[in-house]
Amino acid sequence: MATQIARIGGTATVEIPEELLRRANLSIGDPVEWTLTPSGALALRTPNCADESAMEEGYEEWALAEIQAGLAEAEAGQTVPHEKVVEWLRSWGTEHELPPPL
Repeated sequence: MATQIARIGGTATVEIPEELLRRANLSIGDPVEWTLTPSGALALRTPNCADESAMEEGYEEWALAEIQAGLAEAEAGQTVPHEKVVEWLRSWGTEHELPPPL
């Protein structure tokens, strides 16, 4: 079951297999958004989901803990210089792709 992304003019279109739509309780044509789960997986949901219990339990606590951990790392000086990140990103898709900077 593969999800495909296609560019049509200035718009990116995502083709989602019907089985995934059924599992996410969505219909063809429904607006959707991808949500990162605490396990690091992507999940589909409607953007205006009134039933917040449909989101994976503990997501907000996990997200807040990740943000706080990132801020603590930055305050402790555990950062990567902007120039190294840009150099790494520019190498993507080339024959000489660099490893992520540490």
